[in-house]
Amino acid sequence: MSFLEQKIEKQRKGNQAANIFHKAPNFFNCAQSILKTFQKEFKVEEIQIKDFKRYGGGRAQDGYCGALFAGMQLLKDQPELQNKLEKHFTSTTGSPKCSDIRGKRKLPCRKLVELTANLVEELQDK
Repeated sequence: MSFLEQKIEKQRKGNQAANIFHKAPNFFNCAQSILKTFQKEFKVEEIQIKDFKRYGGGRAQDGYCGALFAGMQLLKDQPELQNKLEKHFTSTTGSPKCSDIRGKRKLPCRKLVELTANLVEELQDK
């Protein structure tokens, strides 16, 4: 696979997640969009995706961004990758917390979903 093909492939998950965020018919929130995007790779059950409705809008544990929280849940058996995900996410956004990110108005939620999906995909490939 060429470098360009690899780059396009890596972007695919981010685009996929961003394209289902708040779109009909499911209107997935940030956390749900991440889980749905990686459903096959991580064997995520539909019920878990539905349950993650409660983690959107800054309601994830410790006020984390729902997209980041969902990404960390996908990597829960790999603490080293969880740490890398949080570190890379925070270096881009300035904080792992939804209210901080929204307050700075640096990135809209759709971009945070895209960022998280790309980071999870990148970490998975390493």
